[in-house]
Amino acid sequence: MSPPTPTPPTPTPPSTSGSASSAAPPPQQPPPSEVPLTGFRSALEHTGLPRSVLTYKPRLPSRNWTIFLSLVAGVTYAYTYDRRECERIKAEYIAKVEGKAKEPMKGSFEMPRKVTVLASRWPEDDDLERGVKYFKRYVKPYLVAAAIDYEPLSSPLYGSTTRQIHAQILAKRRQRLGLEPVPISISLLSPEQIEQRELEGGIIIVGRATMKEYLAGLKRGWTGGVGEWKWEDDVEKRLENDGVFQSPQEEELVPAIIDEPPATSEIQAPTPTSTSSSIFSFLSRPRAATPSSLPTTASSSEQQQQSTIPPDLHIPPSPLPPSPPILLLPFTNHMGFLQIPWMLYDFFNERQHVRSGAESALKLIQGETRPLAENVDLEFDKQAEAWYKKSFSKFPQRIQQARKDYLAALEPKIEDARKYANGEREMTDAEKNAGKVVTELELKQERKAKELRWMGNEEGYEIVKPETDPAWSDIFNGWLKVYDDPSNDVPSNLR
Repeated sequence: MSPPTPTPPTPTPPSTSGSASSAAPPPQQPPPSEVPLTGFRSALEHTGLPRSVLTYKPRLPSRNWTIFLSLVAGVTYAYTYDRRECERIKAEYIAKVEGKAKEPMKGSFEMPRKVTVLASRWPEDDDLERGVKYFKRYVKPYLVAAAIDYEPLSSPLYGSTTRQIHAQILAKRRQRLGLEPVPISISLLSPEQIEQRELEGGIIIVGRATMKEYLAGLKRGWTGGVGEWKWEDDVEKRLENDGVFQSPQEEELVPAIIDEPPATSEIQAPTPTSTSSSIFSFLSRPRAATPSSLPTTASSSEQQQQSTIPPDLHIPPSPLPPSPPILLLPFTNHMGFLQIPWMLYDFFNERQHVRSGAESALKLIQGETRPLAENVDLEFDKQAEAWYKKSFSKFPQRIQQARKDYLAALEPKIEDARKYANGEREMTDAEKNAGKVVTELELKQERKAKELRWMGNEEGYEIVKPETDPAWSDIFNGWLKVYDDPSNDVPSNLR
């Protein structure tokens, strides 16, 4: 048996404290030699510019930066080019018309030419002055350069232009027939001179909706009767007999009046009451109006006036009196989320609106006219109706719902007002804080104001909706004039 092999001892590592202090440091690498600058860079080096600036080498941007810079440059160029063209077109047309402003007046009392601007409300637009703003931005600068004044007519509701034109024509017809007095004018001009100035001024019609309302007003004014008419009175007569403010006593009185025998001519003396005989009667509550004191639907004087007008006076004159020429100004207002692409297109193509407005203003200033052609001009700006919002077709339903909700909330208010007037209740805390009680008369006035808006919009909707054709009458043939550019190739039968 062999003896076991001895295990060799494990060597102990030497201590590093002494060897670290005795080891030599590694040799340092020499700094890289700088490339010497040549040319103008060597001269600029002594000016204090950093070497990194002098040795900068440009390189192409990355893909993302290239896309971003290209988009910014393209959009900026499109915007600046469009606005520069707008200024050029504006200056070009102002130079053509500014000579009109330097023409001398014929006399010291002569007034500058004045045009009337009609701009109806664009369907579904809350900005009621959108058409007037379009005129002021694209047409007004050239009228100002030619020293031509303008007067815009407000049109807060659909159909407002129709009712205004109807009222103006009706007033002129009644004055010429002697049915109402001619208003006294404080102007130094005679009535004939004022009328001639209106004919020389002209009318600017902004958009197709305005043209529809204008023609509807002309047709109502010239083909209708000459009886006295006011829109507010017409609405008030409709509301008097609708039964909203009819009290239960009035409902019971209607059949009683029918069955009651005719009253004698003898006047009954009033029966004295304790309230009327009291010296403190002025402190009592006001009594509700009796049915006999309520106004009737139409006074006897108005009915007599309508019946006394001879039938031949209702016939329109032939030929019709001269009418101011009209300028048809195209106008489209993009609205809604789905029309944002066309809004962006218009933003970068402002020059087309500037040119359109400048050309229209030039027609008006030059004063060349032609007869309005039924088969051509009645199609004016028809493509703009395709841009109406779809919600416009539901406009009558929204008015009916608003009226229904209002009448439902009005009924308890009427009952509370009558109870307070009859002394059947006291003031509520809200009425005490407000310091007043709403009376039945105030409720009637409030409802009339709402119905004026609702009925006016309903009537105007039927005029301006796309399904309705512009109003026309045979008596308008050859009577209406439109401004036209003499350089256009228009058939001779339209001039």
